[in-house]
Amino acid sequence: MATDINTTSDDRIGGYRYIRTIHPGHTSLVMEVVQEGTQRRFALKQLLASRAEDPDEYRAFAHEAKLGMELRHPNLIRVHEFVRDKIQPYFVMELFTGHHLKLSIARPSVYPMPKANLHRIIEQAASALSYMHDKGWVHRDVKPENILFNKSGEVRVIDYALARRIASGFLKMFAGKSPRQGTRTYLSPEQIRCEPPAPSVDIYGFGITCYELACGRPPFRANSSQELLEKHLSERPLPLTNHNKRVTPEFNDLVLKMIQKRPADRFSSLDEFLSRFRTVRIFQDDPDPMAGRDAGFS
Repeated sequence: MATDINTTSDDRIGGYRYIRTIHPGHTSLVMEVVQEGTQRRFALKQLLASRAEDPDEYRAFAHEAKLGMELRHPNLIRVHEFVRDKIQPYFVMELFTGHHLKLSIARPSVYPMPKANLHRIIEQAASALSYMHDKGWVHRDVKPENILFNKSGEVRVIDYALARRIASGFLKMFAGKSPRQGTRTYLSPEQIRCEPPAPSVDIYGFGITCYELACGRPPFRANSSQELLEKHLSERPLPLTNHNKRVTPEFNDLVLKMIQKRPADRFSSLDEFLSRFRTVRIFQDDPDPMAGRDAGFS
């Protein structure tokens, strides 16, 4: 275990016993734990002691935990408990066994792309984000690394650290500039311009994610961060079929619509995307996406 973790000699954190490290991050550590008494397994995310001294880091961590407890959707990772320890706060969430989609893009020989379940995975992720929007939140960091899936094709969207309330009405008028946050490969033009949070931001990031899933690469690449941001603002993306001939024209059109430069040219909501996507094949040799529904699957 890392030395920057507040545990006792027998590796206990509160009422949980440490099992293994899942992900060592720059600001926090995610680990698998067992709840004493019930023996139930959970994932526990703990802010590193060196970061907990920063009030902004502490507030951001608390925000992520509280939002995770508030949101209730089968495809959003669920937070069960938040402990406001002054030295190292932590929160406990469901343990979801699987890996994120970026691994399947970057290392397909080790983590094969879940082609048989890809349609279902995209649908579940879009449904989760749509639910967030309905509840008044924008994720603001939609990317393959934040979409987990397992062998059964079940999905959990994770990481609410950058999520913000949707700016509307008077809030939008007086919101001012929003901080430029997120991952540059998936940043919408609105985020680059520091505009108030809106669902269009997630639609764009999700479109870039879908492009990458189908093509094995994002639409924009650059030699510098500034060049990449400029491409988001001004460069027209190539059709997906330029990179992968197996992509259907219908899916190509849906994805390109999600990554239009102007929010008004994208789908008005992810529900609108879903209403069209449910009947569309991703690849030309895919089975009919509606066939499983007739058998009782979703």
